[in-house]
Amino acid sequence: MSTNKNASIGLKTINDFNDDLLLYTRKEMIPKAPLRGSFAVQERADHNCVDEVTASRRDYYKISFISKGSGIFTMGEKRYEIDGPTLIFINPFELKTWHATSEEQEGYFCLFTDLLFEAQTNHQENLLTHPLLQMGAQAVYNLTDEQCSYIQSIFRQLLREYNENAAFKHEAILIYLKLLLLEGKRLSTQFTSPQRQFTAAQALAHRFTDRLEKQFPIEYTHSQLGLKTAKEFAQVLNTHPNHLNACVKQATGRTVSEHIRQRMLLEARLLLIHTDWQISEIAWCLGFEDPGNFTHFFKNHSGVSPHVYRAQ
Repeated sequence: MSTNKNASIGLKTINDFNDDLLLYTRKEMIPKAPLRGSFAVQERADHNCVDEVTASRRDYYKISFISKGSGIFTMGEKRYEIDGPTLIFINPFELKTWHATSEEQEGYFCLFTDLLFEAQTNHQENLLTHPLLQMGAQAVYNLTDEQCSYIQSIFRQLLREYNENAAFKHEAILIYLKLLLLEGKRLSTQFTSPQRQFTAAQALAHRFTDRLEKQFPIEYTHSQLGLKTAKEFAQVLNTHPNHLNACVKQATGRTVSEHIRQRMLLEARLLLIHTDWQISEIAWCLGFEDPGNFTHFFKNHSGVSPHVYRAQ
């Protein structure tokens, strides 16, 4: 199997957020971040929007507020048709694409990393575990006129603090950003039930799914999954495979093997869609030493071969 160690999915940092990875053409500017390039906020109207952004990953979080305009946004395998006031929460882990369907594009966006919160441990923990900034989370929320007005006022205050050098600038930015995250939680209650305290089984299941997700995304053709079986996960979680499987099944309705299989299948689909890696390279990254076994696995669970899926 040929392996190109230089092949990778596009990854950009907060310092080049105004390049073609985002929805804007390049523009000379000096970010006024409160802490080592950890935060930036801009008006969409201040930049010339490009029609399309290809799939890429980032090393920062982003909250986009679209007050006017339409387009098609994808994150992972989810596709959203944006039309009218919308709030979008974007994590660094999943692939994103954008295709504008209207010339008019107004609103704001802010970018931030966990460095912004490093002096405040509790805030950093909340950021890293915020439900809207996780893999597979509901990312897009349509806004009412009242919600739109409120979100717009928060972004205006963020932009003012960002562009000025007033006292307690860092603290003010944290407050307004926290308000955005809080409003996102309120919006998410329309789609999810209130959270309850974890039972012991749920806690173990959460540790398992968290460990599973930390293996993804696969960025390079020389990276291979380290944990692929229930026995391997049980070993790193210091429990028995049967106990782990029982807890995960009780908490989620699916077995450990089903979770692993579905997550590997999702990553396979994303790599087939968003990279030009050879099938054999994708197979090896997912732990299949024989590409034929990967093809059988993929076809058995997707109904088509990897080659056909990529072509479609």
